[in-house]
Amino acid sequence: MGYEIIVEENFSDEGLDLIEKIEKKEFESKEISDLKFEAEEFSKDDVNELISYELIKDNLEYKLDYQKEGAIKIIRDLNCTALLADEVGLGKTITAGMVIKESITRGFAKTILILVPPSLVDQWKSELRDKFNLDFKIIENENSWDNAELAIASIDRVKSWNKKTGQFTHHKAHQIPWDLLIVDEGHKLKARRTVRWIFVDKLQKKRFLILTATPFQNDLIELYNLLHLLKRGHLGTIKEFKKRFMNRGNKRYPLNPKELRKKLEEVMIRRKRSQTGINYKKRIPKIIPVELTKKEKEIYDATCEMLKTQYFSANGDSINGKLIVYAILPKVTSSSKSAKESLLRIIDDERYHEKTRDIAKKILVEYESVGVDSKMKKLVEIVEKIKKENPKDQILIYTRHPSTLEYIIENLKHLNLKIVEFVGGLEREERTRRVQEFRNGADILISTDTGAEGLNFQFCRNLINYDLPWNPMSVEQRIGRLDRIGQKNDINIYSLATKDTLEEHVVDLIINKMCCIGLVIGELPIILFNLGLDSENNEGVNKIEELIMDSFIDSKNNLQIFSQDIQKIAQQIEEGVKCYKQNEKENREFLDNE
Repeated sequence: MGYEIIVEENFSDEGLDLIEKIEKKEFESKEISDLKFEAEEFSKDDVNELISYELIKDNLEYKLDYQKEGAIKIIRDLNCTALLADEVGLGKTITAGMVIKESITRGFAKTILILVPPSLVDQWKSELRDKFNLDFKIIENENSWDNAELAIASIDRVKSWNKKTGQFTHHKAHQIPWDLLIVDEGHKLKARRTVRWIFVDKLQKKRFLILTATPFQNDLIELYNLLHLLKRGHLGTIKEFKKRFMNRGNKRYPLNPKELRKKLEEVMIRRKRSQTGINYKKRIPKIIPVELTKKEKEIYDATCEMLKTQYFSANGDSINGKLIVYAILPKVTSSSKSAKESLLRIIDDERYHEKTRDIAKKILVEYESVGVDSKMKKLVEIVEKIKKENPKDQILIYTRHPSTLEYIIENLKHLNLKIVEFVGGLEREERTRRVQEFRNGADILISTDTGAEGLNFQFCRNLINYDLPWNPMSVEQRIGRLDRIGQKNDINIYSLATKDTLEEHVVDLIINKMCCIGLVIGELPIILFNLGLDSENNEGVNKIEELIMDSFIDSKNNLQIFSQDIQKIAQQIEEGVKCYKQNEKENREFLDNE
């Protein structure tokens, strides 16, 4: 069994030497060397236009010259070995996609690997498929590398090190000669001799493109480490770099800034929003409180009590608390329909203790006597209000659960609005048809989180979170469907929050303290990374989710204690935002000479 080394843990020099001895490159035959030389010479031909652009232009919502110009410069001037450091929100993914498409069209690249954070794997795949007509394979396990020519992988998944075998679990990746390697959110490679850095360094790569809006945050050594990985020797040895550029009084601003900027310009492309005319609109958070009826509150409390004190397996063992919170509680707070479905599963499953099943039966009976669904009633009110104020306004509604999605559709039917349903698992043609239906003026699109990766709805300005993921990056991706280049209006973000429940505090934390605090799309993940809160545990649960779960379990459903713990998380985020903004100010002073 493999054990993953955490990002912050460094290899010793002895460990690094061991890894370097694992895979020694052998000399290639003269014929192969000659072919590679010819290909290299061909790649240096003048590239003054993208010959592949005609193949993709109809798939792009917006034709932005700076994205094309960036792709041309990366290919022509930098031979696809570059640091693409455009400011956050300028569409680095599109520029990279143009580089990929052009490289394939011109014959520069046949084997391409893209390494991205776990939360962006599906989004990258869908963007490349829908906009560039490229079918990339997602690396799911070690055997996925077999016959992998166009591959996307979660860098956090594939970087694991197996102590028993003394090699990377995904060592097959190092046996493939990649024509082009792309790493998104490259700031995660800022620390040298970490397992992530070494995994990337060991990849055989002819061309290498790193994407990050923040080449360094805390220390110029981070910049050196990134450039050392990209292009060996470009900034000299670490000793030379420190002597020439490190300022003891300020770790983030160099001695000889003009000289260092000149060295960076030889490998880096960076454009600012002010140069491109891109102006992101405001996110306007509107947390909508939902007041439960006395009966609804009694049912909610009874369900929480069951999960907290009477949730046992058939043999009498208590069931893992985190499993309860992650698998059951979000469904209880999502909607009455998903709550009833969860109770039915408990009742019908003999793996649960008889007493637990009896309690679930009693709660289900109580649900039958509830005359009103306060949360659903509030949703209908929001939809009616939006359409009354502007009948042409479109609405994107998100829910975590397919059963809740169906329930929402049932309860909106009487409004006689055109509603499009969007869930995971749709065939490509059907996805395209439904997206087009929304674009062509359907009133509402209702989607689950798994259904809308990579979709862009800049024409819509109203988002309703019927229920909310506890992972802020999932919420950020929801908002990112609307908060994109081309959005002409401020974005209304409605989030329903049931009062006097844990949902009230979680919604406030994620919406008001994280996703709607004046950040541009793409900045929150950088802040969470800097705080060490962006990683996932072995169950795939995000660090913030885990903190929320632990807080709820420790509070024993005492909302006062729970809210205090949530406030501590909020303060941590606030400090991270302040630090990030200060770093950004200092970075602009150096990188952009402002």
